[in-house]
Amino acid sequence: MAPDDVSTKSKGKYQVFLSFRGKDTRLNFTDYLYEALKKKGIITFRDDEELERGESISQNLLDAIEESLIAIVVISKNYASSTWCLDELQKIVDCKQSLGLQVFPIFYGVDPSHVGHQSESFEQAFKDHEQKFVGDKEKVQKWRDVLKYVAKLSGWDFKNKHESKLIEEIVEHIYKKLEPKLAINTDGLISIQTKVNDLISHLRLELQDTHLIGIWGMGGIGKTTLADVVYNKIKSKFDFSCFLPNVREASNEGDQGLVKLQDKLLSQFKPKNMIIDTARQGKDMIKNFLHNKKVLLVLDDVNAEIQLEHLAGNQNWFGGGSRIIVTTRDKHLLTSHELLLAVYEMRLLNNQESLLLFCEKAFNGNQPLTEYLELSKKVVEYSGGLPLALKVYGSLLHGRSIQEWEDTLIKICHVPLDDILNKLKISYDMLEDEYKTIFLCIACFFNGWPKKEVKLILENCGMHPLIGINVLMEKSLIACDAKLVLRMHDLLQEMGQKIVTQKSPLDPGRHQWLWSLEDIDKVLRTNTGTEKVQGIVLNERVQYDACWLPDAFSKMCNIRLLIIMCDLHLQIGIKCLSSSLKVVIWEKYPLKALPLDVQLDELVYLEMFYSKIEKLWNGIHFFRKLKRINLSYSEDLIETPDISGAPNLKELYLRGCVKLVKVHYSVGLHKKLEGMSFYGCINLETLPSKMEMCSLKYLNLTNCSKLRRLPDFDGKMECVSEMYLRNCTNLLSLPNTISNLKSLKIINIFGCSKVDRLPKNINENKALEELDMSYTSIREMDSSLFHLENLERLIFHGCSGPTFKSQGKPLTSLWKCWRKRYQIINTESLMLPRFISNLSSLTILDLRFCNLKSLPEDIGHLPSLEILDLRGNVGLSLHLASIANLSKLRILLFDGNMYGSRTLLPTHVRIYPQDLSADLSVVNGPKLWNSFKSCCNEEEHIEDCSPFLLFLTSSMSINKNYPSYYIDGPVLSRHDNSSAYIETDCGMGIWFGLVLFIVLEPEVSLSMPLMTNYIYIKWTFDSLDEDGGTFCYITSTTANSNHYVMTIIMNDDVAYVQRHQSGYHHKNESKHFINFWETVENSQLKIEVALKGRKIRKCWLQQLGKEDFRFESLTIPSTNL
Repeated sequence: MAPDDVSTKSKGKYQVFLSFRGKDTRLNFTDYLYEALKKKGIITFRDDEELERGESISQNLLDAIEESLIAIVVISKNYASSTWCLDELQKIVDCKQSLGLQVFPIFYGVDPSHVGHQSESFEQAFKDHEQKFVGDKEKVQKWRDVLKYVAKLSGWDFKNKHESKLIEEIVEHIYKKLEPKLAINTDGLISIQTKVNDLISHLRLELQDTHLIGIWGMGGIGKTTLADVVYNKIKSKFDFSCFLPNVREASNEGDQGLVKLQDKLLSQFKPKNMIIDTARQGKDMIKNFLHNKKVLLVLDDVNAEIQLEHLAGNQNWFGGGSRIIVTTRDKHLLTSHELLLAVYEMRLLNNQESLLLFCEKAFNGNQPLTEYLELSKKVVEYSGGLPLALKVYGSLLHGRSIQEWEDTLIKICHVPLDDILNKLKISYDMLEDEYKTIFLCIACFFNGWPKKEVKLILENCGMHPLIGINVLMEKSLIACDAKLVLRMHDLLQEMGQKIVTQKSPLDPGRHQWLWSLEDIDKVLRTNTGTEKVQGIVLNERVQYDACWLPDAFSKMCNIRLLIIMCDLHLQIGIKCLSSSLKVVIWEKYPLKALPLDVQLDELVYLEMFYSKIEKLWNGIHFFRKLKRINLSYSEDLIETPDISGAPNLKELYLRGCVKLVKVHYSVGLHKKLEGMSFYGCINLETLPSKMEMCSLKYLNLTNCSKLRRLPDFDGKMECVSEMYLRNCTNLLSLPNTISNLKSLKIINIFGCSKVDRLPKNINENKALEELDMSYTSIREMDSSLFHLENLERLIFHGCSGPTFKSQGKPLTSLWKCWRKRYQIINTESLMLPRFISNLSSLTILDLRFCNLKSLPEDIGHLPSLEILDLRGNVGLSLHLASIANLSKLRILLFDGNMYGSRTLLPTHVRIYPQDLSADLSVVNGPKLWNSFKSCCNEEEHIEDCSPFLLFLTSSMSINKNYPSYYIDGPVLSRHDNSSAYIETDCGMGIWFGLVLFIVLEPEVSLSMPLMTNYIYIKWTFDSLDEDGGTFCYITSTTANSNHYVMTIIMNDDVAYVQRHQSGYHHKNESKHFINFWETVENSQLKIEVALKGRKIRKCWLQQLGKEDFRFESLTIPSTNL
């Protein structure tokens, strides 16, 4: 007879009610059954243990029956002799009929027929009842009836069976009945089913070996809750299960704390009188008792290897198929354990999940009333997806008025609740001192900074950030996103800042780190800094007039870090800095020289870009530890300093110093310098006459347009690997001593229009891998060049190319259009040797616009060639048979006449450009702007900016028609309400331009100055800038209006950029790049948008294309959770 399903009518306070005759089975069968049910996690009522003393046992007993889902009745020999048991049974049968209580009898040592017919021992029991209740025969008859009824129910007949086997069978049957109804604590865990399923899949329960699975994440993120849910869901699949909570806290007692945990783990196996004396002894006992059992063990909040060592040692401790689940904040603990199978990383909740969890606590799971909705969303935003914060704030605000909510929000935004901070601080307290320092630096200064920059700064401050940052990531205190930017949860950041300020909240001069403008200004204005100060970072993009005292840094004898990144005007000036400073980064430094009244003996890193410096220092000053000087874009700098007193200097960067005329002779004699850049020093005329720099690896003289000659290179300069001379338009030649640069891999003389030859001994540069001679006057090459076996990229773009009647460079990827628009006059041909096949490593050969009439005879025998660019050679015809043997060729770029079947080439070869003359699109400013407006809400006021989009035509001097391929515009994905990001492929030859539209949320407060609101845009793609680095365009401007437009158009090797805000004049600029992107099949285009002080409402990216204009949009309302 199959039992019914468990009813839902019962309240379900208990899952099982045990009815039994105490003197028959309390100390044996029933006790074993009760323990087995408990072990399985089944909440069981047993009257001698559940009822509190002094209560009316009968009524409480009846209530317990009504509040149970299942009743198990152990009918033993003397069961019917107890009126108590018979009344209990009567109530159980009544509840079965009225509430759907599930009833299972166990016939322990009795025959079910004897129970039903009241024979044998039951006969004598009822004779006794009839004599006792002679006046109440109806009562006795009811007892007879219920016994007869129960005897017919499906249950278990204990005959010739081992008790252990019978109990195991009973418990498994009851568990299966209850499984759909088992109480699993999902409180505070939103999206529970997805997380549970994910974790169970990580457990790989089908594997028979013993494995450990870690649940890793920051404090308060829900690790314990998830472990508890999964534990209760799967424990029935194991022989033995145990959940050990708060392992970290229990272990604080040392060896005895571990012993208590071991004792709890073994409590169901070892005899009660068996004592564990030491944790070492406990290890042996765990192995002895559990080595043959399939075990599920949860170790919650583990923070030390010794805990795993004494509770889950190795494969031999547990039986096959065992699983150990460990929750921890420290990922390294997991990765070092031999049983590790997988690490499950807990993620913060998204906005929707956060709102659900908050409402669960604040409104008992209901939707918030309309007047509370916006306030609820503010709490959710502030909590940053951390379940702990959401639950604490939800409970705090539950049942409170609007006024109380508003007051509480103001308070917690300034000072988070101690309940949250104390929980988060546990991870910090466990750090070593140096790692605490690194954590506080990131909390106070570097949240949101690139990891590479932070590592460099902290290294130069004398710290060990490589391992330090990794430790912080392993302990879930920081994260590093896909863009290698360090991220810290807002509440962790506030915790760190509170740690810094709590000892002297009213005296910032005694803080270890200073970061707010208010505190920094107070300390430096009043000269109240102390030896406690170790770092000052002012990173607020504002204009500020400071009245700092000249000796304001003099008392800070332990300061190592000074970073100022704002437009600061010093009304008085600075007499000295602190001699303890190791890193000084000061953007827009306002003084003419470095204040050196105090010698900066510890200085390692000096960076003052966009400064007003004219001379860094006069004469010789000693900086024994200085490794880096960067004065880039200091437009008033007229002379480089004498660096002979800085013997360990490795980097000297003076990019964009437009008044710099000469380089001090000490630079050419320096023995430790590894990198130098004078990029954009347009008035630089003279370099040191001697170059004996035996450590130099990198030299950049791009756009030094007045430089006429290079010095001779000493024979000891064997480390130089990269030399960039792009657009040195007055440079006459390369010195023959360039052959002394035995490690030279890259020479770039793009645009050196007066250079007409290479040194004859260029073949001695055996390490050369890349040579770019684009737009030079070179007409003929010595054959020795074509014997460089390591050369990989050879570029002749525009050598002997056309001159033009009209201005502007041609669109090289659109030759057919270009040929119609320009008339070619006075061209010469680049003369190549007949044989070039010795270039065995060559992968890219660029011969664009060289007016070639023929190709080298053995061009089809370059074994490594992947990309061949022949565009713009009007008189050249290409026989495909001549290149049929190029086995690695992937891309052929040619726009002339081709002969022979394309089947001669491998099928993977792609030929560009295809026919680009059809379907020309018109960049129509008003039409594009109207499309933009159509994506906005009607109530939004959008000022017409369409006239400014005419920049797309005017800046390029070729009317309005731009042929280009259309590709689907990618969606800008949101990181938060103040940033957006896109990364997409822009295939070779098909991408031409884009327009970026941004709508900002209106200003919410007039009390905040507009100068604190900045919009920042960074744009990169897979090409090189003129400095040899990855092409990168960055712009930062005050966000004065709510609408912002940026257009980018690619033309040959120039990116034209226009920026416009509604109501303000537009700004045009251009940036050169090395045009490799056209020959990269899948260039990665990346655009990042970030705001300070404002929020993004909507963001569109429009890619200009063959079809009519279309928008891909992302709405980013701050109210959308």
